[in-house]
Amino acid sequence: MAKTGRVKKRSIDLLLPRWKGLALVFCLASCVPVATHGGSAHVLRIADLSDPSSLDPLLAHDQDTIGYDLLVCQTLVGMDGQNRLTPVLIERVPSRANRDISRDGKTIAYHLRKGVRFADGVELTSVDVAFTYRAIMDSRNPVLSQDAYRRIASLATPNRYTVVIRLKRPWNAAVSDLFAQSDFAFGILPAHAFASTALQHAAWEQHPFGSGPFRVTQWLRGDRVVLQPNPYFSPKPKLARIELRMIPDRGSALVALQAHDVDVAPILPQSIAQTQSTPGLRVLRTPENATEWLTLQTLHGPASDVRVRRAIALALDLAALEKAYQSAYPRAAAFLPPVLQWHDPGIRAYAHNLRAARALLNGKTIDALLVLASGNAAWLRMATVIQQQLAPAGIRVTIKAFTTTLFNAPDGPIRNARFTIAIDGWFGGADPEQSIVFTCSQATVNGDNISRYCNPRFEALFADQQSTRSAARRMSDFLAMQQLVHQALPVIPIYYEVYFDGLSARVRSFGRNMLRFPVAPESWDTAAR
Repeated sequence: MAKTGRVKKRSIDLLLPRWKGLALVFCLASCVPVATHGGSAHVLRIADLSDPSSLDPLLAHDQDTIGYDLLVCQTLVGMDGQNRLTPVLIERVPSRANRDISRDGKTIAYHLRKGVRFADGVELTSVDVAFTYRAIMDSRNPVLSQDAYRRIASLATPNRYTVVIRLKRPWNAAVSDLFAQSDFAFGILPAHAFASTALQHAAWEQHPFGSGPFRVTQWLRGDRVVLQPNPYFSPKPKLARIELRMIPDRGSALVALQAHDVDVAPILPQSIAQTQSTPGLRVLRTPENATEWLTLQTLHGPASDVRVRRAIALALDLAALEKAYQSAYPRAAAFLPPVLQWHDPGIRAYAHNLRAARALLNGKTIDALLVLASGNAAWLRMATVIQQQLAPAGIRVTIKAFTTTLFNAPDGPIRNARFTIAIDGWFGGADPEQSIVFTCSQATVNGDNISRYCNPRFEALFADQQSTRSAARRMSDFLAMQQLVHQALPVIPIYYEVYFDGLSARVRSFGRNMLRFPVAPESWDTAAR
């Protein structure tokens, strides 16, 4: 999910006051009226700021829709509330230790759980996994990314409950990426419900169902999606119904939450105090695998000189910069966030030192262009503070804001390296590899390495972590990569992201993992108000 325009798949918390459902109104005249004030027991009403064009997990393009699709279509591998890989549709997570991954790292065996049934009663088998794989690779489907699945040389189904994947080359991130809750969450589709692997406009999408704890029983476009329990799911879900209410922006969602018209709503940092002071409401904080940073352009001047990049880092007062985002997030230093076990806690942010910054520039004055997406109010405040902080060091910053579309357009500033500093960042996946955007192969117009940083040592470390059999060596590779980036400064990390949910006090056991995906939704419940 590339960030701010570069965001791989998610809608960024601070990016837009209103999300992709901007054109919607709170309730269209043609919609079924929204129930108000209160809420029945075992009914959970969630404010959904996205207006999905599809409920098919292979076709979903924003993080929240991808997450809610998991309520219906499950992946083979999931992630729990402690951000650990967990088996969902399989008996165990494949590893070399349990011999489900071959010694050469190229063959992975998935042993499906027996007796798992789709919501229509049909048993889920290896046929459904193979069908889902073929649908992912079908060029007729606008799947957001096929990259991970292009690494597969073959997928075989030796029996009803076994799927064997042969990779083109060893890849340590395979289990946490393929048919898993990660960058994308491609849940397993019921093959028998489709006429072919061409998924668009399939009849299934009118009432989507899978093997998850819920199935879609009603979809009123632009208004709501209603889910009810899958009668074949075990353990039986505690909720009798989930309603995803389409609400166009966080402001309207907060109003609905305070009026008790919804039970869960995403909120911004500036709404935390207001939410906590409202009787019957609380705030759930979920640290995410996401880092906001300043990208420094290394391809051409002035930031192609590492001394200039270091001067920028030393001239920044990160403590003062925190006020721009209301100190709502933990200050960052390494590019991998602390939610990942591969995070390097020993890296420290560059200390504010104007004298050292000026010395690196040898008294020269340089001009720098700072670009950002205009819809993010916090980033606009950050840009102004950065401009003020760099000026005494001799760095004259010109700020240019673009609409989100233009910011990431093929001829826009970040794709074509027409900037000195960009405010952006990255939202990763289940594996640390998916949080890395500094490889040479990504330093292109179509790649995600907008800093254009390219270092042979970094490349060697990245390649080694993909194939090494040693977990300790892989950890060492990631620690070394973080040190290299800290020294070379293609980015200056600013803060690690947290997702904020406003919750009604009647909500029980609601939770997310670091990818914003739901955790154990079968245990969610609500009390009557």
